[in-house]
Amino acid sequence: MGFSSSGAVVILFLGFLISVGMVFPVIESSYERQTDAMESRDDRALEVRNTAIAVTSTYDSGTSTLTVNVTNTGSTTLSVEEVDLLVDGELVTGWTQGDRLVEGDDARTIVQPGETLELIVDRATAPDRIKVVTGNGVSETVTEVG
Repeated sequence: MGFSSSGAVVILFLGFLISVGMVFPVIESSYERQTDAMESRDDRALEVRNTAIAVTSTYDSGTSTLTVNVTNTGSTTLSVEEVDLLVDGELVTGWTQGDRLVEGDDARTIVQPGETLELIVDRATAPDRIKVVTGNGVSETVTEVG
């Protein structure tokens, strides 16, 4: 084998090492991203499995007030800001001080397991359907308003 053949083999070997050195970090980074995404998915699925709510509601025609009680019956905490209320298919927005109470306190921002979130809405007529949706997508619909 002459020098030219040995030189060609060395050049090819160096090219192979350089290309592997460039490709390996990309493959490793993509594997880490995929692993992180799967762990996040599993964490979200566990949180959804551990989230449960019980919803009761009353409508007082004398004061035109709808009161919705959301009891956290699961083992995860709920954020008051992430709980959505739909009344007859319309999202209730524009909450004011005193409209969202956790165990009677409007300063609280989370609902611990076993605690109740009280949502108060001024409404001219009694609704036919109420839906409460938590931040992670767990929901409950009430079709009989008391």
